[in-house]
Amino acid sequence: MKNLFAFLLINLFTILINIGLHAQANSAAYPPSYHGDQISPREMAERSERTSELKGNPFLFADKDKKGIIYSKGNSFEGDSLNYNIYQNQIVTFKEEDSVFVYDSQLIDSVKIDDKRLHKMDGQFFEVIETGPKVSLFKKYKTRIAEGQVNVTDRSKGSSRLVIMDDYYVLSQDQLMKFKPSKANLEDVFGDQSQEMKKRMKSEKLEYKNEKDSMRIFEIYNSL
Repeated sequence: MKNLFAFLLINLFTILINIGLHAQANSAAYPPSYHGDQISPREMAERSERTSELKGNPFLFADKDKKGIIYSKGNSFEGDSLNYNIYQNQIVTFKEEDSVFVYDSQLIDSVKIDDKRLHKMDGQFFEVIETGPKVSLFKKYKTRIAEGQVNVTDRSKGSSRLVIMDDYYVLSQDQLMKFKPSKANLEDVFGDQSQEMKKRMKSEKLEYKNEKDSMRIFEIYNSL
């Protein structure tokens, strides 16, 4: 019994030392902790892990030196080297060349990285394209795995790669629906105001397949 108690005591002491060293090593990398019921960046940090061995870029930004702001429960803090891992649906900070610091997504409401704002809905991150009182437009990034090709000479198989894709979604009356830009789908969204929207789109020469034009189209509709 004494040996078991000594073993547990030694392990507890080791854990406390490691926690202290970890906090000391990262104290300069994060802003000072918040107090009260606010959440600090350190509390939001979930774990550190190595990046995946799967070929291809799983991150939204190829540039690993992007600054941004994380919003959590009414608080916000700035971060360096922020990115969004599309494959794993995680907000991360790059620590080393092949290592990332993963934030606890449950505590994140939204994050702004460079010129993109990612808002969390139903546990997933959606890029905000246009918001308004009637309808909002979002983009959801996703990945698929492209299987490696087979070499006909020696029948060896090349490495599989991640391919990034995206889908649009509209939020209307608290309903989030997948949206494929087309004239018919726009008419469904605009309802009784479709004719007026057709006139406005024609007068401003707006194309629904162009994302910047789509932003303007939804902006007009929300203003009617």
